[in-house]
Amino acid sequence: MSHTVLVLDDDTYVRESIGMALEDSGLRIYQAESAETALKVLNTVQVDLVVVDLRLPGIDGIEFIDAAITLWPELKFIVYTGSPEYKIPVELENAVRVSNTIFLKPLPNSDEMLAEIERMLS
Repeated sequence: MSHTVLVLDDDTYVRESIGMALEDSGLRIYQAESAETALKVLNTVQVDLVVVDLRLPGIDGIEFIDAAITLWPELKFIVYTGSPEYKIPVELENAVRVSNTIFLKPLPNSDEMLAEIERMLS
């Protein structure tokens, strides 16, 4: 896989561990600790997919996805959250660029997320 993924999470340990696991599979990885930083990265680097945490300081994950979809129509998203009760909002449910699979923290291993990334980017 020679795609570029941005990992957006305010928890340094989570962000770096996901980033390393994805990088080990051959993906190019960028990281951002806030939605504001992620938007700056997207302005400078072509990214294929963003792994998005929902609970972020400032702009939250859903607001980030809404903004990014408008600015980068080809960008795809995977939600990675510590909120087991989270459901994809109706307005994003039909967006083919947002995975219907929600990954919960902690992720026991990255195989399922890698398979979903591969599916979305193929």
